[in-house]
Formats: sequence, structure tokens, C-alpha cells
Amino acid sequence: MKTIRITELGPATLESYLDTRRMLLRKADELSLLISRLEPVRSLEEMNEILALDKDRRLVIEMIGSCSYVIEWLETGRRPGSRRGIERRAGYQREILTDPAKLPTSSRLGNESHASIEETEVSRFRLEAALRGLTERERSCYMLAHGECYSFAEIAVLLNISKSSVGTYMTRAQRKVADNVSFLILVG
Repeated sequence: MKTIRITELGPATLESYLDTRRMLLRKADELSLLISRLEPVRSLEEMNEILALDKDRRLVIEMIGSCSYVIEWLETGRRPGSRRGIERRAGYQREILTDPAKLPTSSRLGNESHASIEETEVSRFRLEAALRGLTERERSCYMLAHGECYSFAEIAVLLNISKSSVGTYMTRAQRKVADNVSFLILVG
């Protein structure tokens, strides 16, 4: 294959990609014709020549695929193969998982002071007491979902239960934690 050196590619526009793809399609056709002319192989040199041409043709076909990918992206404004754009995704697809330890501990908005150590200890004690009130399965589901940021499907696989069971355990656990945390009376 004759080496073509391109120094100025010009702007990366839809038209330039379409021109490039047309040029690559012509080159792939030329290589296919050359291979078909050399087809009745009579010697080892001819076989090596055909293999070299075939290698070049496969490379050109890959380049055509890459150009087609970019062209589709430029025409639609979306990643090729995507059925929906990010603006039309479901809620769980737009979620960004966050480690709960990194979330702010104080729920007061506008207050720039951080929660005191006593408040942190009290809230941790309340949460631990609420978690002790859960069954083993509810606690496992709750800790995996809220502490480790696993999805219901991942929890179901880990615990070898159905996804709907995870949802049921999570509903019960959240209700119990909310009830226990709000009604816990500290004696001291």
C-alpha cells in the first residue's frame, strides 16, 4: 500500500468526515480489486502480497467504521448506539452514587458552622440503636444500599434473594430506622 501523508486535515466538520469516508471507501474498493486480480495464487510471494493487501484493506475498513461513528455522532448530536439522550434518562440512570460518609452531617441549611462532636456522637448512637432494631436481612440490605451504595439488583445477587425482596426489606428497614431515630429518647 502506498503511504499517503496528510499534513493539513482542516476543520473537523461533518463534510470533511464525509469526504474522508468516501476516499476510504474508494481505497477499500481498489484494494479488493487488487486482491481479486491476484487470487489464483501460484507462489509464496503472491500469497505474501495478498496477505499484505488484505491487512491494509482491513485497516482501511476499520478507519471507515471510525469515520461512520463520528459522522453519526455529528449528525445526531448524540453518542451512536444510544437510544436516549441523557436528558431523557430514567432517574436511576441519572443518579450519581455518593458515599454517605462524605455527605454533610448537619441538615441545617445556611448555617456555616459544622456539627459539634456531641451532635455527631448522638446521631451515630441513634443510628446504631435503630440498626439494632432491624432483622439480620433488613440490616444487610440497608447497610449495602446506604453504606456501600449498591443497587437493589446488586444486593439481590450478593444475598441470593430476589430484587423485589430487597425492595421489601428496604422499605421495612427505612420505616423502622425512621421510627426508631425519631422516637429514641436518650437517658443521661
